[in-house]
Amino acid sequence: MDATAASPALARRWHRLAWASLFTVLSAVIAILVSGSNIPWSNNPGGTLGRAYLAVAVPGHFLAFGTLVMLPALAIGLWPRRPRAMIMTAVACQGLWLCLLLVDAKVFALYRFHLNAMVLNMVFGGAMQDQVSLSWSNWLQIAGVVAAVFAAQALLAWGCWRLLPPRPRRAWVLAGWTTAAVLMAAGQIATAYYDARGERAVVSQWAYLPWAQPITAKRQMRAMGVPVADRAAPLTDPKLSELAYPSAPLRCQSHQRPNVLVVVLESLRADALDPRTMPGTWALAQRSQVYDHHYSTGNATRFGLFGLLYGLPGGYWQPMLAEQRGSVLFDVLKQQGYALYLHGSAPLYSPEFDRTAFADVRELLQTAPAALSVAERDRHVVDTLRAEISSTPAGTPWFGFAFLDATHAPYHLPEGYPALDTPMAADIDFLALDQDHDATPERNRYRTAVHYADSLVSQLLQSLHEAGVEDNTIVLVTGDHAEEFNDLGLNYWGHNGNFSDHQLQVPFVLHWPAMAASRQARTSSHEDWVPTLMRHGLGCENPLEDFSTGQDLLAPAPLAPRSLLVESWSQRGIRQGPDTYVFDKFGNSTALGPDYLPLPVQQPDTAGLREAWDELTRFRRH
Repeated sequence: MDATAASPALARRWHRLAWASLFTVLSAVIAILVSGSNIPWSNNPGGTLGRAYLAVAVPGHFLAFGTLVMLPALAIGLWPRRPRAMIMTAVACQGLWLCLLLVDAKVFALYRFHLNAMVLNMVFGGAMQDQVSLSWSNWLQIAGVVAAVFAAQALLAWGCWRLLPPRPRRAWVLAGWTTAAVLMAAGQIATAYYDARGERAVVSQWAYLPWAQPITAKRQMRAMGVPVADRAAPLTDPKLSELAYPSAPLRCQSHQRPNVLVVVLESLRADALDPRTMPGTWALAQRSQVYDHHYSTGNATRFGLFGLLYGLPGGYWQPMLAEQRGSVLFDVLKQQGYALYLHGSAPLYSPEFDRTAFADVRELLQTAPAALSVAERDRHVVDTLRAEISSTPAGTPWFGFAFLDATHAPYHLPEGYPALDTPMAADIDFLALDQDHDATPERNRYRTAVHYADSLVSQLLQSLHEAGVEDNTIVLVTGDHAEEFNDLGLNYWGHNGNFSDHQLQVPFVLHWPAMAASRQARTSSHEDWVPTLMRHGLGCENPLEDFSTGQDLLAPAPLAPRSLLVESWSQRGIRQGPDTYVFDKFGNSTALGPDYLPLPVQQPDTAGLREAWDELTRFRRH
């Protein structure tokens, strides 16, 4: 006799679990049909492998979401006498989920990206009216579709309840959930494996899955013996790319071909640029263009370097990664015969810059030996780059990139390096950092680490003089993002926590040969570096809008106020002057002042939203 027959109460619970399982599976099938309309099954850019991956990943993806949506109903179903409440809750949750997928499917069909918090706010906040104007008949149609979805879900729930026997076999239920768990796990394992292999036929499929959270584990795969690819396989049909980047062929010809040196310091605060903390860079600044209100494109390395190397907002990270589309900057540098010296103290494959900005030059990436300490790795990077500069043949232009990591917490120093100020923390006890903690020791250690990194910058600048190329080299010194020490008094530390000046504003010292020194009060962004270099250093004649969302830093500053689109792991923000509009993953928006406290008026500025919308859609195929 089946175990469910031993107790009427237990039998009821198993019946409800069996019903919830069947209803979840059928709702997931409907969800697949809704979102699957945007998947090119017959003419997939990944070919047979791409379709095979989707055959596994799609069911697991929607079963996982469907299960999460069903959890409130299952919790209610545990109570003895509430089957009706359980069914109504399930219908409501699954109906809302399917309605959201219908909206997402339409957004993706039009703009090639999935629904997110900012788009929701634009739709319901009125900022979309300039892009999409809905008439009263459109709203009636939408209401009819919503009503039809909920009615269909109610009929499906009733049918599942009537279809099941009063005492469904436990083995059937367990077998169903086991199958679902296998599908979910198989999809994620395949994702991690093919990501490590650099298989673009697979990773390009992520763009089709709404709100996908792909697991990547290149280090673990390498440790397990999986051959991690140095280069990615090409898409079988690039015409099916989600991106139109650049939007027109580039026309670039430079007669001067200046050398370019870019030095990025991890977590570099704007106020670190002073004659005591950064004497070498400060001296360079006295004969350079210094942008006093410069902001990173994100509060984390992933998005800060992305904006600097592409001239695009961080919202393009995922499609660039999925298609492994490198920055056009390196295409032009290669075409013009530049030698490329690309160095990272920390690995440039985590985050995956080897599969985004440097995708087409990844074989040239150099990482300092892991056996060295962080401070020693920074020195190794600088010594290697200095040797490359000095040995470059006369007449060969070069592009040098150095990403130094000593200024990342816990703020690394060589053995015996003297403190810039005391007291200086011997190490960083992250558990001790709280609202009432005095940040002086940690800040002093940070400034000392910046001082050490600046000494390495000075050595690079000295190399230019020694090689006789000082007068023909564009130099940029900046940070990937900033670093906070509870400056707001709100218990924020480090970075990736907020979009305030303390985590976004970085120094931006740009030395352009033969150009007079100046201090710029304009609002500038990491998005502006690539278009400025491409236009004035590499001779690109295209309008900047063909390949970037940034501005020309050497042109007169625009008169209109500027909005900045900024990114983090869990939020997106729009900076408008001192104020910030933050959008989280749940559709909530918050308007915050310079103190990062809520503003009285919470409605986002529609002009800023429209500007952000244009930036996020400019290089997506419509």
